[in-house]
Amino acid sequence: MIGNVPLVRLSRLVHLAVLLALIVSLAAPALTAFAQPGTVAAVNSGRLNIRTGPSIAYPVITSLPFNTEVILVGRAINTTWVQVTIPDGRQGWANFLYMRSFARLDSLPITWTEPVPPVNPNPVPPPITGPVYYTVRAGDTLQRIAARYGTTWPAIAALNNLPNPNFIYAGQRLLVRGGPGVVQPPVGGRTHIVQPGETLQTIAARYGTTWPAIAAANNLANPNFIYVGQRLAIPAAPARPPQVYVVQRGDDLASIARRFSSTVQIIAAANNLVNPNLIYPGQRLTIP
Repeated sequence: MIGNVPLVRLSRLVHLAVLLALIVSLAAPALTAFAQPGTVAAVNSGRLNIRTGPSIAYPVITSLPFNTEVILVGRAINTTWVQVTIPDGRQGWANFLYMRSFARLDSLPITWTEPVPPVNPNPVPPPITGPVYYTVRAGDTLQRIAARYGTTWPAIAALNNLPNPNFIYAGQRLLVRGGPGVVQPPVGGRTHIVQPGETLQTIAARYGTTWPAIAAANNLANPNFIYVGQRLAIPAAPARPPQVYVVQRGDDLASIARRFSSTVQIIAAANNLVNPNLIYPGQRLTIP
């Protein structure tokens, strides 16, 4: 009963509880600033490719949609790549720049020290010597035909304007490669082959251009629909001198990117930001 407890003792217990609550509230932000194995992060891009190693040179295991949570396991030395556990229990590697977390990357343990294979930033696609046709046989599906010719079923469906890719018939003649609709890169530009999980926005960020410019260069009626294996002409990005922006109170990287018609990924890469969610007033950022 409270009536049996001396008032002085009760007052001390109340003061102790208030002091303990204050200490916990002050320590909580500091505790969340350090990433430990088991820390949760979320996908912060349209889709995020999970690979077998810490580089785009490694094959893709799967692609995770926006806001999917992963568990941080470790990191590769001298890179922004982290080892993660995905919801189905498998482990792989992803770039921390495309994740949302208030944790510090450099506090994760290093779990990869080997050099990664070099990546050719401008791969030259194999030349197409001419259109290739296939005559559908009984039991065929677009998936099986695509696998036979090293392409994808959305690519075949688009080349043949198929309203229903699940409906093909024996004797039907399908264009599986090439044709008159092959896009030629513009002068000063390049050609990009769409990979799983990519969007026009992520492709534009990679080449330092904009998604409307890529859509216009390829006559895309719907810029939200591109398919794996599609060849896109990448127009040359207009040259402009880099700018310097001083971070103001209340700024975040997304609002700064919008102000300069850039992207979070481009600004983060230009300034070697380990965690694009952590910037501070007075910080000088290079805007490429």
